[in-house]
Amino acid sequence: RLCGYPPFYDENDAKLFEQILQAEYEFDSPYWDDISDSAKDFIRHLMEKDPGKRFTCEQALQHPW
Repeated sequence: RLCGYPPFYDENDAKLFEQILQAEYEFDSPYWDDISDSAKDFIRHLMEKDPGKRFTCEQALQHPW
């Protein structure tokens, strides 16, 4: 964890799974303020909802971060 907490959270499992399926996450301040833009870019590509746009393993390994 780069910021100290998981990307999705809800006490209600159904709502939690909906967040995951919709890829609803945020880089909340102040927790993400000191995280590099490159790291955030990497995470955005890994957490992409559309599998066709999501990084492959090869692309992830090529990312500069």
